[in-house]
Amino acid sequence: MSKNLAYKASAILFFIVFAINVVQIKGSFIPVSQDIASIGVNLFGIYVTPFELLSLILVGGIVGMFYITGKEEQ
Repeated sequence: MSKNLAYKASAILFFIVFAINVVQIKGSFIPVSQDIASIGVNLFGIYVTPFELLSLILVGGIVGMFYITGKEEQ
């Protein structure tokens, strides 16, 4: 019973924090320009570290998925 309450409490806390962050977003999401060159410069300039970390996390998730599914077949 205690675990079930902890799961519900953590889910509610997650959604509260998520909602607060979404409400704090200011501005519009209408693109000002669609310049592909500036997107490339930003992606491989100032955002290169988060881009590479995200790619490592995704590859690790894919490898882990194949490991888990392959383990069941044995």
